[in-house]
Formats: sequence, structure tokens, C-alpha cells
Amino acid sequence: MAATGEAPSESRHYIVQRVREALAHDGRTNELDLTVSVNGDKVFITGTVPTTERRDAIGVVAREVLPDHEVHNHVTLYETAEPTDGEDLS
Repeated sequence: MAATGEAPSESRHYIVQRVREALAHDGRTNELDLTVSVNGDKVFITGTVPTTERRDAIGVVAREVLPDHEVHNHVTLYETAEPTDGEDLS
């Protein structure tokens, strides 16, 4: 290991890429626009998704990929509101 700490940085990068690829390709999640960061043995995932099922699946997939890490799923739901006025197409 280099004295500059390069190996841990490379390890973090590798972990982030593994999680991002799993979240992008797993049929339960299919999410590309999430942020993944690593601090020691803790992994933090942030972003927004349309459903609670998708949000929960993100945590499941990340834990499957990194069973030895503490996964913090901070993904939130899109805020959607019912339209208050009808659309005028005239």
C-alpha cells in the first residue's frame, strides 16, 4: 500500500462502481441517477425514485452487493401533486 493512501481511494471508487452498476442493472431497481458514497465501511445512497418499493429495493440490492458494509439508504420519493387545474388545449 502506498504511503499516500491511494489504495483506500481506489477501493472506495471500486465499491461505488460495484453498487452503481448493480443498481443500474438489477431488475428490481434499474436506477442510474443515484449518488453512492463510501466512508470506511459505511455506504450512503441518495437520490429520488418514484415509489417506496423501488426505494426499499435499492437498500436490498446494495446490501446484497456489499454484505460486509453498513448501507444507509437516504433515497427519497419524487414529490408528485395532483393537478389542480385542467389543461387548456385551445
